This record gives sequence, structure tokens and C-alpha cells, in this order.
Amino acid sequence: MRQDYETMTVSVGTATDIGGRSHNCDATAVHSTASTTAVALIDGIGSTPEVEHAAGLFAEVAARVAARRGPVAGLLAAHDLVSGPGPETPKPNAVGAVAVVYPSDRAIVTAHVGDCRVYSWTAGTLTSHTTDHTVGELLRQVGVTEHHAALHDDWVRTSIGNATVASIPVVDVVADLVILTSDGIHKVLTDDQIAAVATRFPDDADQLACELVAAALDAARDDEPLDNMSAAVIRVDGPREGKR
Repeated sequence: MRQDYETMTVSVGTATDIGGRSHNCDATAVHSTASTTAVALIDGIGSTPEVEHAAGLFAEVAARVAARRGPVAGLLAAHDLVSGPGPETPKPNAVGAVAVVYPSDRAIVTAHVGDCRVYSWTAGTLTSHTTDHTVGELLRQVGVTEHHAALHDDWVRTSIGNATVASIPVVDVVADLVILTSDGIHKVLTDDQIAAVATRFPDDADQLACELVAAALDAARDDEPLDNMSAAVIRVDGPREGKR
């Protein structure tokens, strides 16, 4: 997807693979207005037809609302789908990341819940802008050994289902390239491996997203069950001046 604005061009590429799961419960969505472009990446919790369907709804709602009201509002709109009344018991849940490009600003504004991640690539340097909302990461922060902390990395503390304004971190990212990944990518690829792929394909958002998924498939060990894996890449070209 390419959107031309007066001050910049925004290109978005997305890619996904079902991995070894029965359903692909990752989903991405892109929505542009006259003044913004929003990208949502959702990783549904579980592997059922219901979760697969819900993940697509969460992504579409999050992107459309975020384009008009910002990334936190986008994630909270998806939260309303989880917490609202309906026939599903229990209701499908997910984690996710949302990024909004404001052509009148110098930053891409991002927000996330759970263990989806936001990276930027600038001048040959990959920067991570998120901290996973998992029990494993909490244990690392209080000094628990990596071996024991890693055993709890699949235990998500914050999801779309229990998200609040206070629990959704917001980060302004000033970069020409922003990458969103589900854990199927970054649990297989190290930051150095992600950087190596970005080094090879920095100018094509579609190709970079596809190559990240391909690299994760290639790097996975035969004895590890493959998760769904998805990447969304946002590339900004042209001058970025002024304030939102």
C-alpha cells in the first residue's frame, strides 16, 4: 500500500505465514485518511476458527479507529469487541501493536499490548521501542535468571481483553522505517538477524515484510513448533516537518 501526502509518501508492506498452527490467528490491517495512515498488527491468543475471525476484526477496527483517534484509541476499540456482550464464551482475545503516521508531524506514534513488538531502522541501527508484557519479562526485571524467566515468556500479562489507557505504552518514533512483528517472528529471529534482513531490503516495505517472514521460517529449528508469524513494515519518504 502506498499513500501520497503533500509532505511525504507512506508505504506499508505486510506478510504472514500460518507456521505450524491449525489456523492463522495473526492479522494485519492498514487504513489511511486524508491526514493519517494507521497500521495494526494483531496476534490472536489460541488457534481456532473463532480466534482467527476475531483477529481480523480486531485488526480492522484498531486500524480504522487509530487513523482518526490515535493508536491507544484503536487498541481500546478492539478491547470493546472483546469485553462487550455477545454469544462467545469465552470470548477470543489477542495482543497487538498499532502505529499511526502523521504526515504533519516528525513522529510515527505507536502503542502496544502483550508481546507484539515495534522496531525502527535508522542509519543502519535497529532499535526496539517496546517491552513485552509477559511474566517472563517481569521476572527478568526483578533479577530472575534467564533460564527460569524464559519458561514464563508465553504468559501474557496485558492483552487487548484487559487493556486500559494506563496499561498501553505510547512511543513516538522518529524514523524512516518502522517494523511491527508478532512473536512468531521475534521469538525465532534475534534483533541482529532482524537487522540483517533490514540491511538488505530497506527501500521496499513489501519485500522487507516478506523477507522477515521467510527468514523466520528458515531460522526455525525442526524440533520447535512454529507459531503464526507476521510482520508489518512502514516506510516514510520525503521531508517531515512541522507539528501535528
